[in-house]
Amino acid sequence: MDGIMNWFERLLDGSLVTGGIFLIIGIVGGVLLLVSLLLDGIFDAFDFGDGPLSLTTIAAFTAIFGFTSFASVGAGMATPMAAIVGSLAGVVGGAAAWWLSRMIRGAESSTAVSGVDLVGSEGAVVLAIPEGGLGEVAITRHGERISLAASADTAIPRGAAVRVTQTVTSTSVRVEPLVPPAAPEQAPGPSGPDPAADPPQ
Repeated sequence: MDGIMNWFERLLDGSLVTGGIFLIIGIVGGVLLLVSLLLDGIFDAFDFGDGPLSLTTIAAFTAIFGFTSFASVGAGMATPMAAIVGSLAGVVGGAAAWWLSRMIRGAESSTAVSGVDLVGSEGAVVLAIPEGGLGEVAITRHGERISLAASADTAIPRGAAVRVTQTVTSTSVRVEPLVPPAAPEQAPGPSGPDPAADPPQ
């Protein structure tokens, strides 16, 4: 009975309602944080890059602020003080999320394949490239073997050495053989007198 009375007292003084609002804020922030981490790029139009106002940082601040404030209200703390505690915790959590996201994106950018870096790289054909079609080449870059789809102006057999001349997409390139293919031998002409020879006197 005392628990029910305490619940009604908290409802009347607004602490229960405020706690519920804080909880909703925390849930919304948590969902946004998960979406920004798992579905990276879906909210690029609303993102502000890698700065302190990135979507990941804002979502982390919102989630930590909401859950911390909710827990503080549940512990009997006054609403203004709970909001202050939640804000401080949110700032710390948001700063940590910003730092971690910068580290992760920095590591990704340092290992990403750059189109400019690939041009001029040499490799070998692992899947024959037909004329007008796609094959596959293997290129060693910074000690790492990279397999890419490749096209060329002429057919290139498997095992041939090639050089990258153009980056088409992040996973496909245009290449040229390091040793141009030998020109096909011309069939001998029909037997008979050479028309270019001097006519008989």
